[in-house]
Amino acid sequence: MALLDQFRTETLPKKWLEEGREWQETYFPEMGQVLDPAAWERYYPRTPLPRLDVVLAKPDGFASFAKKVVGAVPATADLSNRVWKAEKMPDAQFVTALKIIRAQASTELGSIQQHRMVYEQLDSGSLGGLDKEIVEGIHRTDPTGHRLDSISFSKKRVCVEELRHHTQMAGVLTLDETFDRPRWGRHWATETMEELFAMRPGEHVLDAFNIEFKSVMDSATFMSFIDRVGKFQLEMQHQFLYGPMAISMPWMRWLEESYHLAAGERLMKAIAIAAIREGGNFGVEDLQRTLNMWYPRGLEMFGSELGGSLVKGVFKTLSNAEAQRLYIQEVEGKVRDVNLAIVQAKVRCTREEAERLLARLEKTREPVEGLRTGDVLTLPDRRFFRIRGLAEFGEYRIPGSDAPGVGYVYLPYDVHGRILTDGGKPIDRTAYADYLTTVLPERYMRSRHWRFVRDEFLFNGKWGEPERVG
Repeated sequence: MALLDQFRTETLPKKWLEEGREWQETYFPEMGQVLDPAAWERYYPRTPLPRLDVVLAKPDGFASFAKKVVGAVPATADLSNRVWKAEKMPDAQFVTALKIIRAQASTELGSIQQHRMVYEQLDSGSLGGLDKEIVEGIHRTDPTGHRLDSISFSKKRVCVEELRHHTQMAGVLTLDETFDRPRWGRHWATETMEELFAMRPGEHVLDAFNIEFKSVMDSATFMSFIDRVGKFQLEMQHQFLYGPMAISMPWMRWLEESYHLAAGERLMKAIAIAAIREGGNFGVEDLQRTLNMWYPRGLEMFGSELGGSLVKGVFKTLSNAEAQRLYIQEVEGKVRDVNLAIVQAKVRCTREEAERLLARLEKTREPVEGLRTGDVLTLPDRRFFRIRGLAEFGEYRIPGSDAPGVGYVYLPYDVHGRILTDGGKPIDRTAYADYLTTVLPERYMRSRHWRFVRDEFLFNGKWGEPERVG
């Protein structure tokens, strides 16, 4: 069966088409540049232009994709057990479905707002500071590689596809009229759509989509690590009880998200190579700090490490912790790929030789062929800089409470997963904030999101002083 024969398309209701167009003109007025056939052919020859409508898998097509998703079981590819009208979902399942769809839709709009922060700077012709060094450094070390215009166009392509992802979620909410029929006296589809279009930068559902992009380095790391969480979610949601959501997943995952990941990986490697070859006034440490900043937020996108058992087999193929473990393994491999590129660039050797040298460096921690441990990336411990969902939070309770589990506990883990101490006790919050300045980007420590973490979690007295259980 030909690829396109496995899918069908639908168009959003007129009201939501118009509201979507208004949002696009506000936050992504450059979309026409990507959809211009001549411009598209220049950067992506022999590649079809992006689609903008709702794309749904046909039953036979769905099965072929669903069988290969992470955590798939026979039921994942079987559409006969799905609910096709929202009004048929029991209240608890309706609420869960709406929560997941809302979060998915929010990520798409938030991502566009973030990417625009970078490509506007690239297009302005007035790059300065770190980004000027990065772009010029990449060009010096690989003149045939990433040019300023190609990086910008790639960001805009991602934005077009993210906007289509939002259109897809809008279709899930609005093409089934029963989703908007009153439940508890409220029209949930309409309310959710209006809420989504009203979200400004910094107001989205998931923290990772509220962090400002202040550098091309943010954009590259985001696509490599945060979009990878999106890939996991899209695969797991082939299991979704609500049929229209399930059959929305294949095109998003297999035809669009793959490009986002590849674009991020290529750009990360180009930045790392430029850093190790001293193409500009920046180093691998800058990329390491950026990774330290984004990775914890990616882990938190899976939800509580103690949760997800109720959605497994109903809305997703895996529990939160199961999916997160697989994500960590995959990300470790991607970090290793970047490190191999660094070794090859520094030593100018084959990949096979780079693998041998990297293994030796990791084992001995001693310089190898001019390479030091600080010249390669390391993945932070999963406990570092976490504000949500950490399993260890479940080991504490509020004094006087019979039930363990606290939404946030101050646990000053360093990047290696060790509690930082002073006199045998965890260091105080101010000292931990000082430590974070040594391992996170300076630009982040001046950001809106850092102020949010500082005020709502680190120094917020509402969390009290939980005590360890047992």
